[in-house]
Amino acid sequence: MSESAVPPANDRAPGAPEEALELAHHHPGRLRVRADSLRDDAARIESVTRLLDGAPGVTRVVHNARTGSFLVEYEPGHTEPEELVAQIAKAAGLLSPFDPRARKMPVQPAMALIDGVRGLNEITNQLTGGRADLRVVVPAALAGLAAYSFSREKVRLPRWDNLLWWSYSIFTALHENDVLHPTAPDDGGSPSP
Repeated sequence: MSESAVPPANDRAPGAPEEALELAHHHPGRLRVRADSLRDDAARIESVTRLLDGAPGVTRVVHNARTGSFLVEYEPGHTEPEELVAQIAKAAGLLSPFDPRARKMPVQPAMALIDGVRGLNEITNQLTGGRADLRVVVPAALAGLAAYSFSREKVRLPRWDNLLWWSYSIFTALHENDVLHPTAPDDGGSPSP
C-alpha cells in the first residue's frame, strides 16, 4: 500500500505559521490588524512597517506595541483591503484572517459555564468520596445559610425563610426523579408501585 501524498488536515507543514493575524476592525479607508507577536517581535514589526510604508494607497500607518496592532489608513479604490491584510499577514509570517485554519470556534458562554459546573461537580464528588455532588451540596449550603441567617438579626443575607425555600426548591428540582419514582429498598432498586 502506498502512503498518501496529502498530509492529514491537522498536520502543519514545517515552518508554517501557527498564529493568525486578527482583523480587529475595518471601515473603508481605515483598518486595524492585531497579533500577540506584533507586540514585541522586532523583526515582524519591521517587516510589516517596511511593507506598509511602500504600499500604494496607504496614507498612514501607526503601530501600537502595547496592543500588538497596526492601524492602517488607506485610500479606498487604490488598494483592496483584503489584499492589504493578506500582505500584512505574509510579511509578519502569520496566517491570514481569511485562511480557514485561522478561524476560531466561537465561545459559547452557556456551554463554558456548563462545562465549568460539570468540572466543579466532579471535584465535589471526588472530595466527598462519591457520597455527594452539587445536587446535594448547593441545597445543603443554602439550608445552612438559612439557619445562620435565622440565628443572626443583622446579617446581610437574604432572609432565612427565603434561603430555606430556595434550598428545598432546588433540592426537589434536582432530585425530581427520586421524589416521583422512589425505589424500594428490599427489591434491589426497582420503582415502587
